[in-house]
Amino acid sequence: MKLFRKVFCCPVVLALSILGAGVPASGAAEYPAKTVQIVNPFPPGAVTDIIARLVNDKISAALGQPVVVVNKTGGGGAVGIKSVKDAPADGYTVLIAPPPIVLIPLARKGIGFEIGDFTPLNLIGRTPAVMIVKADSPWKTMEDFIGEAKRKPGQLTFGTPGSGTSGHFAMELFKKETGINLIHVPLGGEAPVATGVMGGNIHTSIIGLGTVRPHIEAGALRALVTATQKRVKELPTVPTTFEKGLPTVEASPWFVFFVRASTPPAIVNKLGKAISDALTDKEIIAKIEKAGVSVENIGPEETKQYLASEHKRWSEVAKIAKLD
Repeated sequence: MKLFRKVFCCPVVLALSILGAGVPASGAAEYPAKTVQIVNPFPPGAVTDIIARLVNDKISAALGQPVVVVNKTGGGGAVGIKSVKDAPADGYTVLIAPPPIVLIPLARKGIGFEIGDFTPLNLIGRTPAVMIVKADSPWKTMEDFIGEAKRKPGQLTFGTPGSGTSGHFAMELFKKETGINLIHVPLGGEAPVATGVMGGNIHTSIIGLGTVRPHIEAGALRALVTATQKRVKELPTVPTTFEKGLPTVEASPWFVFFVRASTPPAIVNKLGKAISDALTDKEIIAKIEKAGVSVENIGPEETKQYLASEHKRWSEVAKIAKLD
């Protein structure tokens, strides 16, 4: 008993015990010690998928560990987003996400995640959104489409990647501002939306330019209007919603890398720097911009402030469009 007391009370032993208890087996100093996953919550070929696969090799080189892209699709992005929210906050599961990470919880209460469940690492950039119809449709202008929708209330359709996506919010706002009634058809991704419009299965959509630009250039789709303040350089003859008197209908989807909230700051900083450095590579920038995204490479703090403003803006839209 005396020996036990001496060992237990020994200052050196006590100090070492305390220090040992405070150092995790796999702490920030050792990060990363294994493969890092980037979760893309949309199908292969989506802009998120393209960006993640363009930067993963550079991030891997910076971290000294493999970085792999994993597609976890479903629910308009909700399945993949929630999988990252449910993963440990250790930096080994990274998410790339567009506005649905903010919008889905506003449209679908109880979905299981909020924007506050995540810490942003980097705002990669934004892509303009465009309202599309089939190229051989009778609608040459936005006004043509609105006129048809008013003559046939509840008969025309619009496609989106899913409920709570940016295209869904933008189209609901477009309906509200123009006084038309359209039927929502969620299709699980932007590529299926583009295919649906080209095939005549749905009538229109507001969708990211990166997905539909090749189809517009090939003459399979027609752009009626861009949901932007200024004309898009790739579509100089296409008017904007601002020009058409619909300034509230603005949707320029952004793309952000996230980790779980409460991920150690040292890991957040290490990942953020690796991503930011990858986004300075001229070849990567050119390929991302070819996909329709203007690279901005904005750091964590500024991105966090921007996302807060986006949450406030779209919360108001959800109320106006009665999506909450």
